[in-house]
Amino acid sequence: MDTLKILTGQQAIEAYKALSDENRRQILHALRARQMSTTELVEFLSKQDVNKEVKPQTVRYHLKELEKCGLIQMDGYEPTGNGESHIMQKLWRATAENVFITTGDLDGFEAHSPRDIDKTLDIVSTMKNLGFKFESESEILQIAEAMTKRDRILDTGREYAKETLRQASEIDPILYVVFRSLLSIVRLNESDYEQYWKTSRLITDGLRDAYRRGGGKNPKVY
Repeated sequence: MDTLKILTGQQAIEAYKALSDENRRQILHALRARQMSTTELVEFLSKQDVNKEVKPQTVRYHLKELEKCGLIQMDGYEPTGNGESHIMQKLWRATAENVFITTGDLDGFEAHSPRDIDKTLDIVSTMKNLGFKFESESEILQIAEAMTKRDRILDTGREYAKETLRQASEIDPILYVVFRSLLSIVRLNESDYEQYWKTSRLITDGLRDAYRRGGGKNPKVY
């Protein structure tokens, strides 16, 4: 196992996608500690959440995605069961103790799917099924337009965020996501910054009122 692995290009983008899944992050963490089989990884993930069924085919899929981007690799075979079987199973291990992704390769990776007004309307309208009560269709449209406007402002902020993050040649992919989200707001110019919070307040106030009208109660904060 290498001490450090730096991923670039398409491999970096694939790794970014792979590590967005909590199960894959747990698998990678386990394989950095020691060599493990698929069966052992199923048992490992099952212990992380006893209320969740972990299927071998799901773990094999996660392993395939991690292998594709170079985060793990096959490391031999061993007999299944008590060791007396002639059926062999693959063994896996992480390719490095520490993995860094070059931030420049993530510039073209979409943070989320573009949201148009029709999709946003669907999202807000669906809230009716969750107990939200809107006074009119125009109220829904106003909130939907505000959500779309806020997303467009954030798109501008993300470009500024990428400029800042390019100054760090390597960064952990999880930290990259965190800092890109923060910098997308922090690096807005004064006008966009003001509009971002204005539209955000309009959205949250509108949804809060609609939830109250629908009989919902605000949770207590302890």
